[in-house]
Amino acid sequence: MTFWEHVTELLRRFRIIFIAVAVASMFVMAFPLNINFENLSLSNPWTTTVAVILIRKIQEDLVPPEVELLPISWFAPLEIYLFVSVMLGVVISSPVIMYEIYKFISPALHENERKSILTFVTFFTSLFVFGVAFGYFLIMPTSVRALLLASSFLGLPLKFEFAEFFSLIMGGTLLSGFMFTFPVFFVLLVKAGVLKTSHITRNRKSLYPGILILIAIIDPDPTIITEIALFIPILILTEISVLIARRYEKERQP
Repeated sequence: MTFWEHVTELLRRFRIIFIAVAVASMFVMAFPLNINFENLSLSNPWTTTVAVILIRKIQEDLVPPEVELLPISWFAPLEIYLFVSVMLGVVISSPVIMYEIYKFISPALHENERKSILTFVTFFTSLFVFGVAFGYFLIMPTSVRALLLASSFLGLPLKFEFAEFFSLIMGGTLLSGFMFTFPVFFVLLVKAGVLKTSHITRNRKSLYPGILILIAIIDPDPTIITEIALFIPILILTEISVLIARRYEKERQP
């Protein structure tokens, strides 16, 4: 394939990913889980969608009673509703995302290697979901406590902007999910012959600080808690992926 044919193929894969995320986002945004026609009112809406349940769940799990979230902007609730829906849509679409990425790389693989697509999609989805759970149940509660402690130490009122809070939680959680999938992409690229394990083993001193800096740049959390909590498991997973990738290198050797 020529360069432009590769670009066209990549854009086609991205279009499929975009459609999958859009469909999943609209589902969690609009599909009602319960309908109550008898008690229609503004305070008791007749629909409860997946996005609404997640927003309420986040407030129950991560917002202490003494903290008050203020929707400063008129559009803040709508913005967060759309943002949470899209983030949840990305999580739901993660198997499709990995499948399309794998199909784009698969022409560089041997015929017998292409049959392992189910394995890679399963590992990607599992690591992504584990990373999301790791971020939500461990990293984000710790980050929130650190921010509240800083506010209390400075004598500031525990009142925070609604949109910024949810952006912090969802952004940090999704970042955790995608960072945990890094080893899958590394093994896949080694399997395709694009990378070698020596690219990591010989450049650990620059690679790992680079990963830490990348997390710090992308991470919406202003503290260093997320960076440290993400860096340690990613370092371990990367070293494990090097051991796994070496097996594929030996298989590709003539």
